[in-house]
Amino acid sequence: MNRKQNIIRAAEWLFSEHGFENTSTHMIAKEAGVSEGLIFKHFGTKKKLLEYLVKNGYRRIVEHNPGLLQDSRPLDFIDCLLDMPHKLVKDEPLFWKLQYRLTDMPVSVAEHERFLHPVNERLVKAFKAVGHKNPQGETKLLLLLIDALWKNEIQHGSDHTQALVQLVKQKYRQQAAQYQFSGLAASFV
Repeated sequence: MNRKQNIIRAAEWLFSEHGFENTSTHMIAKEAGVSEGLIFKHFGTKKKLLEYLVKNGYRRIVEHNPGLLQDSRPLDFIDCLLDMPHKLVKDEPLFWKLQYRLTDMPVSVAEHERFLHPVNERLVKAFKAVGHKNPQGETKLLLLLIDALWKNEIQHGSDHTQALVQLVKQKYRQQAAQYQFSGLAASFV
């Protein structure tokens, strides 16, 4: 591992443990075994280092999960979304712990919204396809739940959230069956 990678790894760990404000470049340099000047040489500022960590984290997630949300059947797509927080936190626990610490920071909010943006339209279509009466509202509600699920995984672990995920999946399957029975379901493509 080179010195830049040491800085990245040290910063991600320290920011996730102590928060952005409580982590100094001196602490990062010490943890990484480099000079403070090297941090500034590679990243310019502590804030730019943080931006790099957040953007790079989402880039890694997208690269390591190609086709994650490509299910063509609406209920399978919804199920995949509900399973996503557990999978992503399991694969990248330090990154999601960092995101949890940065929940209100503009760079974190912007990258998280950019990450979820393509999901919104597909989710509305999925809820329309199963005949949901308010697909936009249900989309907002499910995205809020998904946001709460990954945060809950960080705080309490997966055992705490899996029962809830199964309950919500069952709810959507029951609703879809009712809508299909009444003839309200549509095509998802």
